[in-house]
Formats: sequence, C-alpha cells, structure tokens
Amino acid sequence: MNRIPSLDGWRGVAITLVLLEHIQGTMHRSIPGPWTNTGQHGVTIFFVLSGFLITTKLLEGPIDLKRFYLRRFFRLLPVVWVYLIVIWLFGKAIGIQTLTSTEVVSCLFIFRNFLGHLGQGLTASFWSLSIEEQFYLVWPCLLLLAGGRRARWFALAGALLCSGYRLLNWDFYNHLYLSFRTEVRADALLIGCLVSLLLNEPSFRPLACRWSKVLALPAGAIVLFCVTRFPYLPPLTESVAIAVLIVASVVHPNSLMARPLSFRPLAWLGTISYSLYVWNLFFFLISGSVLSEIVMMCLMFCFALASYYVIERPATRLGHRLTSIAGRPNPAQTELA
Repeated sequence: MNRIPSLDGWRGVAITLVLLEHIQGTMHRSIPGPWTNTGQHGVTIFFVLSGFLITTKLLEGPIDLKRFYLRRFFRLLPVVWVYLIVIWLFGKAIGIQTLTSTEVVSCLFIFRNFLGHLGQGLTASFWSLSIEEQFYLVWPCLLLLAGGRRARWFALAGALLCSGYRLLNWDFYNHLYLSFRTEVRADALLIGCLVSLLLNEPSFRPLACRWSKVLALPAGAIVLFCVTRFPYLPPLTESVAIAVLIVASVVHPNSLMARPLSFRPLAWLGTISYSLYVWNLFFFLISGSVLSEIVMMCLMFCFALASYYVIERPATRLGHRLTSIAGRPNPAQTELA
C-alpha cells in the first residue's frame, strides 16, 4: 500500500486531540471552547485507522504471520524500551521512583490497559498501545483462518458485541475503568477492519466512491459533536462516522476534505505521532510557569523527532530488511530446482 498523505493527516488530527487533553489534564491549562476529553476521541481515530491500515496491508498478498509479527515488533517495541529506560534513569538521577515493576511488566507484555490505576504515572497513556498490540496478535490469525469474506462477519459481530457489552455494563462508577478495557474499545479497531475488507471487494468500491461523498458531511458533524459534546452519542456511532471519513479521504484524495488532511505540516505531525504519543507524558507531567511549560513542549517535540529518526524509523527498516532476507529463496535451492 502506497503512503496516502491524508491518512497521515488523520494521524496528525488524532495526536493533536490527545495532546490537547494532556495539556488540560496534566498542565492544568484550560483551552477555550468545548474541547474536553478530546484524547479519547483521538485514540478512537487511531484505532479505526489502525484496523483499516493493518487489514489493508494483510490483504495485499498471502498472509505471512512470521513476517507480520517481526515487522510489528521492530516497528513498535524499540521506542517503548528506550522510553522505559530513559524514565527509569531519570528517576534514579533525581531520587524518585518513576516506574513500578508492575508498570514495566504490563508495558512489555501488553496488558497495561488492564491495570486499575491508569490515571497516574508516566506510562498511563500506554493503555491504548496495549489494546492495539493485543489486536495485532489476534486479528491476522483470524483473517488467515477465516478468509476475507467470513472475517467481515466476524468484524461486524465483534463490533456489535463490544458495543452491547459496553451498553450493558457502563455506569457512572465504572465508566473510567471500562474505557480502557479491550472488550470495550475493540469495536473501533474492528470497524476499521470491516471497512478495509469491504473496500477490497471490487463490487463495493464504486458504492464507496459514490456514497462516501454524500455521507462525509453528516459523518463529520457526528465526529465534531462527539468531540465537543462527549459522551452523548454511542462510541460505535463515532467509530462508524470516522470510518466513513477515512474512506472518503482515500477514495477521493483530491476532495475538499482530503486536501486539508494532506497539508504537509499536519501529515508530518502524523508521521511522528507514534513517538510523540509515547514521549509526551514525560514532559507534560512537569508543569509550572507558562514559560517552563513552553520549554517542556519544545523539548517534547525534540525528543519525539529524535525518537522517530534515530530509533523508530531505523528499527522499522531493520525489521523490513530482516523479513525480506528471510523471505528470499535460497540460491542453492533455486539451482537444484
């Protein structure tokens, strides 16, 4: 799949929403307007986008699980390892405990989202990474075993079951805890998967081209309403609306909606969004004067850039290189054949 600038733009929108919430929640700075709980909506965009992109990549050829898992390993984990090491060393240097052993184990073994004390600490935002990585473990196997057509029904049924479970169990006292559970949040990922599977069908693509333009405006209104009036609409509604907007930006890359998403600064922000997501809390938790917070934000971007160019991108390339070498036929075997 060739890189689509508008999808990087969606990542840019998502990380911006996350950062807005962290600015308000950790630096205690209010932002004018109804921009509260924006981080949850940013994560929902990330989830729908991840489901869409991963499924699209898996459908490009025969599914090679070993190659897929190795590439995900090199794409995601090196940045996390370095982050954990840095904040541990930082804690040692200033004489405070910045990490608990439970946090480290839960981050490395991808169950951070199941810890009860999610509101505190420098790994609090890792809950969403754990959900995505759990999804990466299960979905490719399901797609391989079930095939594309049956996987569509699995994705639809899974999204509806998640939504139903959330509806039955959600209340004022446990909503924060449930917000981070895989069985409650997986519907956004599955909606992205479903849309990708449908777009892969030649008979569906003309319908997507025709109807995505028509539905883009009401879908945009729904997403805007969810972001500014949270939580009065069901999360599944928001996920479907986001999926419609993503499809519209893919099948109509030159449309009025897709062009702003392809704006270079926004797309660039989306490119470094993973490193930015991993590193941002370390800097946002250090609050004080406005000047010190501006300095911290500048440092955050510097660290995210260094993380992307020094760790994330080289590690991703190494993963692709190793899996490409492993996938090449043995010259000796080729000659014998």
